[in-house]
Amino acid sequence: MAAIGRFQKGDDTFYAKVVDGKLYKLKGDVFGSPSYAKRAVTPTRGIRTLTPVEPSKIIAVGLNYADHARESNLKPPTQPLFWLKAPTSLLPDGGKIDLPFPSHRNDFEAELAIVIGRRIRNVSPHCLLYTSDAADDMQCVDLGGRRII
Repeated sequence: MAAIGRFQKGDDTFYAKVVDGKLYKLKGDVFGSPSYAKRAVTPTRGIRTLTPVEPSKIIAVGLNYADHARESNLKPPTQPLFWLKAPTSLLPDGGKIDLPFPSHRNDFEAELAIVIGRRIRNVSPHCLLYTSDAADDMQCVDLGGRRII
């Protein structure tokens, strides 16, 4: 599977395929059948890695597997536990995480993110764009063990 990222160089924001550390600009729709430039982007100085997408919403699912519920000392929910996260909560590679309550216990989890670029229904999993490096979940926990942010 090709690694595709979103990048910025000056005022130019673009998607590119990453092959052996070189970037090949994407032509067309990242969620369609894009083609790629034959020549790598040069020079590479000044290129920033951005978040993979700029979503209008982020829908999170909690306690979505039994082991996670058990390690949290909770019963698995009978229905999915959904909540929204602010799109501004995404950070690019190397982005700084500000801890508003550094004296509290701050937990983090690695998450699997699935990017859905169009309205879909009954789609097989191989049609989805998976991203892992952009899906860390930070949580601030107060002294009673409750999540407060």
